[in-house]
Order: sequence, then structure tokens, then C-alpha cells
Amino acid sequence: MKSLGTLLFMLASTMAFSQNLDTVQIRPQKLTDRVYMLKGSGGNIGLLTGADGLLMIDDQFAPLSEKISKAVSSIDAGQVRFLVNTHIHGDHTGGNENFKKMGVTFIAHDFVRQRMMKESVNPRTNQAVPPRDKAAWPELTFSDRMNVHLNDEDIELYHFVNGHTDGDVVIRFVKANVYHTGDSFTRTSYPFIDQSNGGSVDGYITNVEKILALVDDNAKIIPGHGEVATKADLKAFRDMLVDIKTQIAGAMKKGKKVEDIPALNLTAKYDDVWGKGFVKGKDFALLVAQALVANNTAKSKK
Repeated sequence: MKSLGTLLFMLASTMAFSQNLDTVQIRPQKLTDRVYMLKGSGGNIGLLTGADGLLMIDDQFAPLSEKISKAVSSIDAGQVRFLVNTHIHGDHTGGNENFKKMGVTFIAHDFVRQRMMKESVNPRTNQAVPPRDKAAWPELTFSDRMNVHLNDEDIELYHFVNGHTDGDVVIRFVKANVYHTGDSFTRTSYPFIDQSNGGSVDGYITNVEKILALVDDNAKIIPGHGEVATKADLKAFRDMLVDIKTQIAGAMKKGKKVEDIPALNLTAKYDDVWGKGFVKGKDFALLVAQALVANNTAKSKK
């Protein structure tokens, strides 16, 4: 029997590959004088412009690379020098090989490079998947923190704990007061926890808490998917996650089994906002219940 994480990965992959990328338009949104968000299909793109060259965050799907490049050039004719991958998923890294041909240097967490270099197993088919082409591999990697100084901007890169995956990176433009969270925060769905790539429910919530501790009320937050957010939006997301986990833990203490949790509809009051994406409330509730059982089992073995 396939795990919930595998089933969600299959659904996400099917949705991505069923899109007609020929019709996708790349839509830039100016956040500050030098920082932009670009929407298309896949993860939101961040962009820092300036005379020192451009820094881009994520690159969506490979067929969109030319469109993305043209959209970036319409904002700033300079060369993209650096591209940060927020994590390994193809809707955020699919264009790596194409941008490498343009002379871009890639930055990512250590685990992103390590996973790209190795054969893996496709959860959809149970077949071996070869490593990504070497052109996709990040050249600059880090474990916990990295700083980049470009265009009179101080850029801080953080890896906290395993959350969405084990290679999640959050980017902070210090002077602009803009953040890019990758899929450590999304506005279109309950979170997808990719356990096959080291994801963790508890780690996901911890990451949101740590981002909240960094941002102030004036910050602009680029989520992995969805519209630009504020600290209040991120806090509402955190509160939702904690409330659902608390409710599920309480139900299980009263004797409910993992398989009973989806039918309790404990996410009902949030479904109108968060239940419209590919991860539904019942899916997320089941994932949380499974994680709680796994945590309790691990503790009992110590």
C-alpha cells in the first residue's frame, strides 16, 4: 500500500505534467525598487536586480525557461549571475539545466545537490530515476547559513530543520525587508510534506515559527505558491497548523486511531481557505496523525 506522502506526490506530479505550459504567461510583480516576484506555473520566482548582476530564486519548469528569461530581461537587461533553489522539487528547479547554459551559478542546501547527484526511486512508478544532469547541480551549497552581498543588498539564506523537504532554504533580503520562503509557506493549499525527500510535519511547523521570528509587520513575504503575504498571513498559517495538530493529538489521546482521523473533519473551519489546492484537509489530517504515531513510536524505543 502506498503511503499518503507518495499518493500526494503522485497527484502533484500528475497535475504539473498535465498543464499546457505553452499557454503560461510569466507575470512580474514589483515589490521594491529592486526586488520582484514572478508568477507563472510552478513555484513563485524571486528576483533581485541591479548593476552587479541579477539574483533569481527558483526557475519553475524547463519549458518555461525562455519565457522566464524574457520576463526578467524586460525588468533588467543585466545577466542573471546567481540562482537559488529553495528545495529540490521540479516545479522550482526544472529550468536549472537551461539557466546553466546562460552562465548562471546555482546556490542551494547541501542536500539538494546530494539528492540531484544520486539515483532515486520514482514514487509514481517505483522505478529508478537517474541523477539530474550535472548542469542542474548547485555549485555553491551550505548547511545552515549563507550570506550573499549584491547590488547593495544583504541576502541571508537560512536552513532551519527538515520541513517540506530536508533541503529547504528561506531567503531574506535584509534592506528590502522581503522574504522568499519556498514551500515552507504556501497560500494555495494545506502543506505538502514530502517525506520521501526528508520532510517532517513537526519540522514544517518549526520552520514557520522560525520565519515568524525573523519577519516584522512591514515585511513582504513571497510564498512558494500564491500571492505576496504579510506577517499576519504567515501567523494565520502557523495558527492553523498548530490548531489542527492539537485537535488531532487530543482525539488520539481519547482513543481515536489514525484511520479514524479523516472522518472527524477537524480541518473543516479552514477548508474554505486551505482546502482548494491538491492537499485536502482530510489528506493533511491523516498525514499529521501518521506523524504523531511515528513520533510516539520513536520515543518509546529510546
